Order: sequence, then structure tokens, then C-alpha cells
Amino acid sequence: MQEALIGAGGWGYFAGGLEAYARAFGFAETNVTFYRQISEAQARRWRARAPSEFVFAVKAHRSITHGAGLMPTAAARDALAHDARIARILRAPFLILETPPNLPLDPCRSEGLRDLVASTRLSARVGLEARAHRKGPLPEALARTMEDIRILDVVDLSVASPRIASDEVYTRVFGKGEGNRYELDDSELRALGDASRDAVRVAFTFHGVHMYRDAARFLTFRRTGTFPPVTSKQGLDSLAEALAPDAHFPTTRDALLRDHGWKVFDTDTGTRAHAADVLARLPRQTYASLAAIVDDIRDAGLLA
Repeated sequence: MQEALIGAGGWGYFAGGLEAYARAFGFAETNVTFYRQISEAQARRWRARAPSEFVFAVKAHRSITHGAGLMPTAAARDALAHDARIARILRAPFLILETPPNLPLDPCRSEGLRDLVASTRLSARVGLEARAHRKGPLPEALARTMEDIRILDVVDLSVASPRIASDEVYTRVFGKGEGNRYELDDSELRALGDASRDAVRVAFTFHGVHMYRDAARFLTFRRTGTFPPVTSKQGLDSLAEALAPDAHFPTTRDALLRDHGWKVFDTDTGTRAHAADVLARLPRQTYASLAAIVDDIRDAGLLA
């Protein structure tokens, strides 16, 4: 039976902090550890504040990936050793490295990665999100290194599949938008589960602007087979509710698509879809208010 760990990139924006987050989810990636080195005492406090069955994953400090570029400098060795100690305290099964999109991992850096991992006492399994190589195959030397020392190929399963075979999968989910502005609709969340079906253990970490809601919807689906609503209404009223909090006027059809098309709304009680599915069919014109958009959609019969 597959073990599915479902959560988000930290609890910093979750109302109530770690204790409340741990009542909603059983897993979190400690994204803050990428930006600053936390003390071992802080890690012990986190571990004590979460239930014993709660699972942490540690994101390694950026000095290793963005500073040293995976080269085994003294500073990178020290930083990785520190993160490995944090992972042991948290009993974290994964330690994740994220390299910048402007850093191609050539054979020299691949050997640097091998050296870094080999010289560090690790209890967690290392995963690598090689952002410069999101599309297409991994460089041959990098793939060989990752296979040799069992490093997980960390990808966004909503857009790509791991290129290194493993019985474990770690995915950082952003979706198909720009940056982290995207919500996954029902079909995309369902496909996310299907893409990882053969793995023994899968860690799903959501990182979009609505990461807690996406994670909660996916968790509900895994438990019940159905998706919860995202608004209090359905159809056109649901779309209006999704747009209302941050739509600014006057605006154009194209600006609406760019700024709000990634959002999901409830087409009916059983289905969620992207706002773009409806907004793209509006005429190219300027809208003075949300009411004007609603009227045009209703008059054109684009949505009940």
C-alpha cells in the first residue's frame, strides 16, 4: 500500500502556526531552512510541538546550491552537515536541494554533488530539484551521479515525471502557471495522484499561492474520492466570488486572463475548473466592474 505524505511548503502563513497546521496535515517541508539556518534548539522545539507521527522534510540552505553551486567548498560542507543534523532531530526522511534555474549542472558540479553527499553523515534521503534542467533529460553525468548515490529527481509532477527510477517520489507542486500563481483543478489533482501510482512512498508538497487549499483538496480526495468546494456558491456566482477579492477595475479581458485565469471555481457541486475556461471566451474589451463581467458572461450564456 502506498504511503502518501501531503502538505505544503511550511506553516508560516497558516493561521495558528505549526500546532494548527499539524492538526490539518501530517507533513510539511521546512522551506524556511532554505533562507536561514535554524538552530538545533529550534528544530527540537518544532519536533516537540508536532505529533510524533508528523513528518518533516528539510529544504537545504541556499548557500549549498546558490552560493557554492553544489561544489564541495568548506562552507557548503558545513551547511550540509548542519542541515543533516536538523533532519536527524526532526526525524525527516527527505533533505531537498534546489539549484537555481541559471545553473546548468555540468560534470564538474555533478562530481561536486557526489563529493558533498559522500562526505556528510546523512539519515535522510537526498532529493535534487535541478531547476536548470526542468525540461528534457538530465545531463548524463548528473543522472549517473544521482543513480549511483540514490538521489531523488525532484520534479513538479503536475508538469513532468521523474527521470530517475525510484520506489520513492518527492514532488514540489507549483502547477502550470508563472511562478507560484496557479491552482490545480480537479482533473489536474486527480492526474497528480495517477502519476505517482507506482511508488511505495510519495511526498506531495504544494507551493502555489493557495498551497494550503490545494493540499487540503488533494488530501480530501485521497481520503474520500471526492473534491471539496472552493467557494460558497456554484457556477457564475462562484466565479464572481473567486474574482472579487483582488480584481481591480477598469481592466481588460486579457488582463483578467493573465491575473485571474489561474484561479479555480465551482462550476457545480461536483466540479472545479479554471476561471480561464470562461474568461477566454469574453470579447476583448475593457470592463468597468465585476458586475459588467458577470452580465457579459450571463448574456452570452457562457456559464449558468
